[in-house]
Formats: sequence, structure tokens, C-alpha cells
Amino acid sequence: MRETGSDWRIPLGAGAALLAALGVALRLGAEWDARLVVRPVDGQLLAGDASDDGGGTDGTFQRLRRADGERSAEYGFTNFNQDHMVISYRIADSAFERYNDSFGYRPADISALERRRDAEIQSSYKKLVAAHGTQAQVNAAAAAAESEYSAALNAYLESRGFVLEKGGVTRVDMPEVVRTNGPLLKPLAETFDRIATSRGYRSMDIIGAVLSFVQTALKYREPPDVVGGKHTGGILPPITTVVSGWGDCDTKTALAASLLSNWAQMRMVGVSVPGHYLMAVLQIPDQGDLYVEYQGLQYVLLEPAGPAWLPPGQVADTTSALLNGSDGYRIYPFF
Repeated sequence: MRETGSDWRIPLGAGAALLAALGVALRLGAEWDARLVVRPVDGQLLAGDASDDGGGTDGTFQRLRRADGERSAEYGFTNFNQDHMVISYRIADSAFERYNDSFGYRPADISALERRRDAEIQSSYKKLVAAHGTQAQVNAAAAAAESEYSAALNAYLESRGFVLEKGGVTRVDMPEVVRTNGPLLKPLAETFDRIATSRGYRSMDIIGAVLSFVQTALKYREPPDVVGGKHTGGILPPITTVVSGWGDCDTKTALAASLLSNWAQMRMVGVSVPGHYLMAVLQIPDQGDLYVEYQGLQYVLLEPAGPAWLPPGQVADTTSALLNGSDGYRIYPFF
């Protein structure tokens, strides 16, 4: 592993090398000890796009409803085992509104913090002038107000799912979004668990089921950067994605990772390339699987964007080119 500038450029590989240090394949949780990694389906298929009336070419559908004070979503899709799955989720309108409003930041809120900082600087200046303070004291007071503002700004952005980088650039804190939303999506994860238990799925089958859900049952659409005066970073938070039925690459990645985080020993990373976002899961790569290495371990790549039906270890040709491109890619550990 080598670092170039601010980017982690980690060799991309494909193969069937075993991780002796792991001893056995990573399991999704203690209750699933018997589920070992199995080989995903080879090749690339294009599943039928989700439709609102259940008319997908392979039974893929989405039914979204808002009635009686709640929102509900039901999805049908085919996983990589060629099994048809139906899952559903519901949430009260009031709970959804609070949840949806909690993500994204408003310039008006930041302006309020700036006004508070400026007022503090002005107040300190007046007091020091009246007390015949020195220029050094004035500068120190201004610096203290600026430091307090920076801390408040960072805390505000973090509470809204964002981080502030050097140069004043904000970005979505994807690892924190995943960690926060995992427990909130436990009911939906339990639906996958029940189906997996009834059908004897192993770990990679479950990963593939979640992956095929976000790829094909959810429509692909790019969220606007600003909604109702609120900056979203161009993504929807996971529950909003479920009840809305659509999202783009990073939106779908956030949902898939949040769902998978409900299995105890899951280890995942986000993978960012110019203009695209995907993820990878700590698993033993099968022959032909694409993976990235992070801290000496191999993570099999997942391409949640869709609508291409790509099993674990397979990504779109354009994604592969970006991963191997001169700009490299960045790793964001989720867990």
C-alpha cells in the first residue's frame, strides 16, 4: 500500500489467493457460522428495470405508497441464485419527516454561526478598547472566536452527515452515514435474514441478495445537490432511498452498506473514483473476482449502482478503467 498526496492508491487485483491469516471465510455473524463463502454467478446480466406495476421483465417491481399516516415500499427482484425475492418496509410519516430532515446542511444555519462569531469578535473588540487593551489581546480574542466558530461548524456539519475538508470543502461522511443508518434499517435487514435462513443462503448469497436489490429494484436517478435550500451532497439518506425507490451510485452504496452492517462480523470499505462511488466487502476473492487491498486484506468489489446485474467481484468496464486510471482511488473504511 502506498500513499500519493491525499489519495490512497492501492493495487487492484483479481485472483483466488487465500487469506491464511483469516483461517476461514469471514462470516456475517455468529449465528451464521455454518454459512461459508460460495462462488458468485459468473458473467454480466442486465435485469429488468423496476416498475411501479410489477411489470419488470423478470418480476422486478416496486410498489411505493403513502397513506394513513405512513409510507410503505414493497420490492420484487431476482438475486444471483436466480431466486425471486419480495421485501417490504414501512415507516410513519412523522418519523420519516424527522429522519429525512436530519440529513443535509442549510447555508442559513452556517450563516447564523458566522454571525455569532462576528458578534463575539465585535463585542470583544469593544470591551478591549474600553479597557485600553493591546493589539495582541484583540488578536487573541478574535482567534478564540474563530476557533469556537470552527468547532461549532464542524459539529454542525457532522450532525448533518457531512465533514469539512481542507480548503473549506464539504463532503458527505459516508462511513458515518453507514454507521448511523445500520441500526435504523435493522427491520429490513431482518427480512433478508429470514429469507436467507429459509433458503439456506451462505454469506456471499446474502451479500448478493442485498446487492441485486439495490442494483435492480431501485431505479437509477441522480439526486439534486440542493433540495428546499438544503445541501445534500448529491445523495439521499438510506431510508429516504427505500421509500422513494431510486438513487445513484453513492446513494445505493450507502443503502447496501447500511443493510449489510447489520451482520456482526461484516467489514466493508467505500471506494471512490472520479465521478463514481462503489464499495467492497472483506471476503476471500474467487477466481476472476476484482478486489482492492486495504491494510493488507482483500476486499471483493461490489457495484451497487445498477441497472447492470453485476455479482460480487464484478464491476462495469467503465468502473474498472477508473480504478486502474492515473487518478487512482480512495478507500473509506466503513467498519
